[in-house]
Order: sequence, then C-alpha cells, then structure tokens
Amino acid sequence: MTEVNKQRFYKKLAVTGLAFTLVGAGTLGLHSLNFTGEPTVASAAAETYTTTANLNIRSGPSTSNAIIATVKQGTQLTVVGQAASGWLKVSYQGKTGYVSSEYVKKSASSTTKTYVTTANLNIRSGPSTSSAIVVTVKQGTQLTSTEQAANGWLKVSYQGKTGYVSTQYVKESTGSSEPAPAPAASVYVATANLNVRTTASTSGAVMATLKAGTQLDVTAKAANGWLKITYQGKVGYVSGQYVRALAGMKVVSNPESIQVVVNKQNKLPENYVPKDLVYTTIPFTFKEQTEKKKMRSEAAAAIAQLFAGAKKQGVTLLGVSAYRSHATQSALFSSYVQRDGYDKAATYSALPGTSEHETGLGIDVTKGDGTCAAQDCFGGTKEATWLDAHAAEYGFIIRYPKGKEAVTGYKYEPWHLRYVGKPVAQAIKSKGITLEEYYGIK
Repeated sequence: MTEVNKQRFYKKLAVTGLAFTLVGAGTLGLHSLNFTGEPTVASAAAETYTTTANLNIRSGPSTSNAIIATVKQGTQLTVVGQAASGWLKVSYQGKTGYVSSEYVKKSASSTTKTYVTTANLNIRSGPSTSSAIVVTVKQGTQLTSTEQAANGWLKVSYQGKTGYVSTQYVKESTGSSEPAPAPAASVYVATANLNVRTTASTSGAVMATLKAGTQLDVTAKAANGWLKITYQGKVGYVSGQYVRALAGMKVVSNPESIQVVVNKQNKLPENYVPKDLVYTTIPFTFKEQTEKKKMRSEAAAAIAQLFAGAKKQGVTLLGVSAYRSHATQSALFSSYVQRDGYDKAATYSALPGTSEHETGLGIDVTKGDGTCAAQDCFGGTKEATWLDAHAAEYGFIIRYPKGKEAVTGYKYEPWHLRYVGKPVAQAIKSKGITLEEYYGIK
C-alpha cells in the first residue's frame, strides 16, 4: 500500500467508525474524556452542525485520540469551539469531544444560543408550569437553546437533557468565555433529621421530613434563622440550626465514566443509578442476593479475575459490600449521624451522593474467613499486603491509602478497592498517589 493510500485508508476509518476500530480503542478512551489535558481551543459562539457521514467523536483533535462516541450521518452536534488543524470541539448528549470539520456542515435551520439563568429555575418536560420538572438548576447556570421562544418559553439543552424554561428567568449570554458568576454557597446538608415547613416558623405545616445527610438547595435566607429551600420542586423552609453549607460542592458531569472522581467535593447527580449493574460472581460474607453484590459490568468482570488471581497465589478473599443505592447510602449515613453526630459520622461515612459505592465501581473486601471486614485489623494482613501489591494488575486501586487522609478526606481503608481500569490503576500505583492527585483535582 502506497503512503497516499495509507493516509486515505486511515481517514476513512476515522469517519466511518467501523466496529473493529471501536473495539481497538478500548474502554479507557471513552471514560477519560473529562480529565485528560485539553488542547488549546479558540472560543466560539455555540452553533449547530450536522454530520455529513458516520463520524467518530474523539477525546482530542487528532485521529490518534480515543473514540468516545460514533454518530450517524445527519446527527446534529453543538460546536462550542475551534481547535487546530481543521478540528472542531463539540458537545453531544452531555459529552464533549472533537470532530474533523471535513465531515460536518453548519445547520441552516437553527442557531444555538447560550442563555444564563437569573434565578434558580425548573426545566420542565413541556412549555408549561403544569409539565413535569426534568431538573432544577441554580442561578447562573448556562443553558443552550436552538429554538425560538413560544408563549414565553424556550426549548433548552442541559447536561444531555432537553426541556423547557420560562424566558422570564433567563437572559442571553454575552458570549464571554468566563463562566457566569455563581451565587454564594447555596448547597446545604441536613446535620440532623429535619422538617421542611410551609412557613419560616415551627407553626408552619410539615411538608416533609428529611434524613440527616440530605442535601438542600437554599434559595434565600428568611427571618429568625430560617432558610428558604427548594426540595423536589417545592418551596419550603428549614431551621438554619440544623443545616450546614457545603462550600465548593460540585456535581460531576461524567457519572458513567470508569474514572469518575467522587469525593467530598464532587457528588453524583441526584438519585443516580448506573446503567449496567450486574451481580458479581465472587463469594461474599453473606449468602443473600442483594444490591451489595452488584457492580458495573466491567468492574464485576475485573473483580472476578482479581479474586481468581489471588487464590492462585494462596490468598482467599471475600466481598463485603459493593454497590449501594442512593436510598441505602442515605439511610446508612443518617443512622451514623444518629449514633455519633454529624461531624464524626462524616469522617468515616460519605454523604449521600458522594459515596463511591453508589458508582458501582467500589467494593469492600476482607479475608477468606470473614474476619476484620471493614475494620482496621484488616491492615497488615497477608490479604491486605497482596491487594496493595497486585490490585493494580487487575485495574483496581486502594482508594483511601495510608498517609493520604488530607487528600482523600477519609481515613486509611486497605479493604476499599476502586476500579479505574488497568492503565490508570498501574500509573497511580507506580507513583504512589491517589485518584485525586492523578487527575489534579480536589
């Protein structure tokens, strides 16, 4: 094959997204999108383009970068910037990536505009206040719209979701590349079981009772130490005596990523449930078939290989707890608060939405005899030593290592394994760092 023909062949692969190209790309490229270093991109007003062929969306502006999605001819993409060498930075179904400009054209039918919310705002399933609430966004949130307003409503896109908002509470963005200023810390957590009332007084009717650890969107401060909140689309009031601000808390934009970082500063979307949970095939300390035996499919296959590899070297392991639903985490954290108080509970248990168990990628393990399950005595055992030395070979890390408490926010847990894939796990192990340090985030 001549050099010219080779280049034409590779270009065809980049466009068509053939099955073997996807397989060769592996899973790492798909999930590392939001954390790899991003090339310099010129800012541009968001515009809608249409693909002129089946096309790969990649993690960087080159055919050597990993494929994160393959879209069909005729797919609409939101172009948010221009990269070098004829590549465009695009947004598609909540993912951000790059496509060759040779295989897209500007859509003639609509122009995407960016709007900023001027208040906390409900995005609804239809252009009416009687339509269901899809999601509630905070003041200062940026939304994209490709349709003209009708009856005072806009059709918008936000984090892969589509819905409608009232034009009364948005304004068109000026096009500045700087993010809209966020309001003062407005995400709070209940430090005890807490009543939400109809008025800012204990004489107000109780609308709902929230468990300790429930996160609240505070929209304003009311009189006499009460806070006005939005909870499940309703407005109510809670006593400020039993809530605490969560400064710097962010919602992760890539919850399905194998490398997603979930910690005390980065939470999962409300009531997130992984799409590919399966029962693991490993033995546990209990027989019942509960959610605690589930993991995401890729992680479940990897933990089975890890257990088999350990057994070949004379180390027997048992699972203790893998997946944990949001409801389960809420009940668990609340019980710890009732027992030890909020401050102490937060040192060893995660707030609902910030637990790695909710990702379906974390699992607690212990010795083959079931002793020292999730206890300090597991550290120093031959099982813990083996895991520290070999877990990365199977794509797992010790998520909360000794001496890194200030980074992870949790005490040393030699039993807590987190699946991140072999390349990332081995890099973290070789450098003696944490997941946060690997990606340079908090």
